[in-house]
Amino acid sequence: MNVQYWIDPRDKPGLLRVMMNTLAGDAHISFEGDLSRCVFPEHLKPSGDATETLRRWDGTRKDFVVLPLEPDAVAPILDVVLPERRYLDDIIHIQIERLGKMEFASYDNFHRQCVMCYAGVETALLDQLKSSGVIRSWERASAD
Repeated sequence: MNVQYWIDPRDKPGLLRVMMNTLAGDAHISFEGDLSRCVFPEHLKPSGDATETLRRWDGTRKDFVVLPLEPDAVAPILDVVLPERRYLDDIIHIQIERLGKMEFASYDNFHRQCVMCYAGVETALLDQLKSSGVIRSWERASAD
């Protein structure tokens, strides 16, 4: 079972930046929502195909894209999703997988009850994010 942590974000673009940089390498990121203003560089080879780990969530079948998340891809991706609050206003769901395992997810426009990370994100990092004000709090999800 994959350990899960609930995160209450304060600085949403800061949290996205940290998670992308932390998880980059042998990873992929997906965005779902109205991606009409999100033109990703072709060299990143954007794909509209869901993977076993990164799936579509919106029942209305909004736009969906999966991109490789390597260290050199972080800045070009952020250059597309951060301007004009696209990461929050246009994009509904963001997911990051690394080595085939879900490691970060933000659903419902970073709704405070819908942001989580998994075992690939160390609790020491979550503590740092809390002390720096990027997140308000984090807690381990209770086992079902």
